[in-house]
Amino acid sequence: MMKKLLHFFILLCMTTGIANSCKESGLDRSLSQAGNNRKELEAVLRHYRNAPLKLQAARFLIENMDAHYGFGGEAVEEYYHAMDSIFRHGKGDRTYWNRQYDSILAQVGTGLDSCMSVPLFDIEHIKADFLIAHIDSAFAVWDRNWNRQYSFDMFLRYVLPYRIGHEGLSLWRGNLSMAALEQESYKQNIFNSTYVYEIANTISWLLRPAIYYPSRHLPNFPLDKLPNLKLASCREYAHLCAALFRARGIPATVDFVPQWGNRSLGHVWCVFFPNNQTSIPVELCEPLGTEFMRRREDRLPKVFRNTYEKNPYSLYVQNKERDSLPYVFNTPYILDVTDQYVETSDVDVHLYNLDYDTRYVYLSVFNDQKWSIVHWARKKGTKARFTKLGRDIVYLPVYFIQGLTIPAGNAFLLDHKGLKTDIQPDISKKISVTVKRKFRDTKSNHFLQGVIGGKFQVANRKDFRDSITLYDIPRIEDNRYHKVNTNMSQPYKYFRYLSPNLSRGNMAELYVFNETGDTLRPHEYFGNLHTRPGMGIENLSDGNTLSYYESHDLYNVWYGWEFESPSQISQILFLPRNDDNFIREKEIYELLYWDNGEWHSLGQQTGNFKSELVFKNVPSGALLLLRNHTKGKEERIFTYQNGKQIWR
Repeated sequence: MMKKLLHFFILLCMTTGIANSCKESGLDRSLSQAGNNRKELEAVLRHYRNAPLKLQAARFLIENMDAHYGFGGEAVEEYYHAMDSIFRHGKGDRTYWNRQYDSILAQVGTGLDSCMSVPLFDIEHIKADFLIAHIDSAFAVWDRNWNRQYSFDMFLRYVLPYRIGHEGLSLWRGNLSMAALEQESYKQNIFNSTYVYEIANTISWLLRPAIYYPSRHLPNFPLDKLPNLKLASCREYAHLCAALFRARGIPATVDFVPQWGNRSLGHVWCVFFPNNQTSIPVELCEPLGTEFMRRREDRLPKVFRNTYEKNPYSLYVQNKERDSLPYVFNTPYILDVTDQYVETSDVDVHLYNLDYDTRYVYLSVFNDQKWSIVHWARKKGTKARFTKLGRDIVYLPVYFIQGLTIPAGNAFLLDHKGLKTDIQPDISKKISVTVKRKFRDTKSNHFLQGVIGGKFQVANRKDFRDSITLYDIPRIEDNRYHKVNTNMSQPYKYFRYLSPNLSRGNMAELYVFNETGDTLRPHEYFGNLHTRPGMGIENLSDGNTLSYYESHDLYNVWYGWEFESPSQISQILFLPRNDDNFIREKEIYELLYWDNGEWHSLGQQTGNFKSELVFKNVPSGALLLLRNHTKGKEERIFTYQNGKQIWR
């Protein structure tokens, strides 16, 4: 009989939520970690002892609180105050805001580094009054005419939390709440779950992001200061967007790609939930659902969701503080949602037989300068299985040892069909490789399309009624300097470029020469001078390949100049708007290939006007990289197939 009772008791412990009877609960663990702050958390639980739902909410927050943190200290507070002050009172364009950012960071940067080396964990610092105020404010926006379709679990996970990232704590819901007039308009109607789409569109069009790319790691702004933003990182705007949704009782959070699969940087964006199952990315100032329509060429290797609730399957939880982890995985608050965005594949990888005492191996992608970690797997001998990988991307297995990424296997391409192919150079089979660029040409080709059909014309009347077309720009393949011989037989007083409609007249450089090769300089510019700030006609001859002309207008855009006296044009030199990643004359380039975990040089060459370099004795099938030793940062890996660079 006693054995049966004991068996029943053990079974009860295994199958019920009576954690206090069987093992230490998540709540008990959090309270024990709170140290001297325990009394504050217990005060919250006592406060809601007669309010079951709010007590459940308080338990949820406290149980998942232990690894959440922000940053404090004099430099952090000075940074928050200074940025908030200029956002509230300053006025200017993007250049002005960049200068303000840089100036403030120059003052507080060293102090920020020191403050951010010591995180302030919520479990040890959060106060009862603060937590109670947040719980009450979250329940105040619950059960409205537009959000009754959501489960209480959705409320707990994506409306209730008092923080989104590592921002300074604040009572933010009041600052971000729906306007009283807007609230009244919804109150007058019966419940309708589709209202959330209208609210989402309002939020999307409300925000006007201007992105700042900081040169250092910065503390996230407190959410109550975000409405005043004039310039910030994509993460700050994503936080603001998610906070606006939550302040209206609509579940929302932020998703992120730690590193794009075929370009530099990562990205963070807001997602909201119109129901319990579906999430929709929000691209600010764009119609709902178009976040990735503007990024069709950008590959997603992995996408993770920021959560307040701990994910028991996260590497952080699995690791149990045994191994040092990369920053992106050193948190229990991320959830893998890659397959909600793109087609994915699970991939088995063979590892080099290296003697490293680690249980985990990682996958990295190239970030234009080095390999950057995006995923993890548990190592099993010399094998590992990586799950839910985005396709059409080159990956490299790596170890993370004492803060360093060390190649752990062959680079491989996971193609658009999900087929994995190791990329290994064939040293026994050498080929010649013609290179025209050092970085992918997506953006550059977009600019190039804008000049196709453009015309260069001359005339002796300023209104060009007697114009003669010297050259129609055909469909050209490469965005670089183009030289046109005109075969003109007589001089003319005026010259112009007549742009195709919808292209805004985009051109970076434009020169004309006489028969002796001398530059024919303008006496007076004229034409469409209704240009965007800093994008006037003077940019066409400033020698800067990255500056360009751009009109405010889309139709009938033309510009040109009057010569001092009628002149005979022998040659036209033009450069469409571009990214300056084509082969530049007199600049030094080095071609490298990847083999056995490192880059190997294939020699250096000097760029020419033709913008083509030919490297001989290149191992076939290799992963290649063209490096510019003269200037620039954008450099992209590629393979070589059928005489062309294939960007990866």
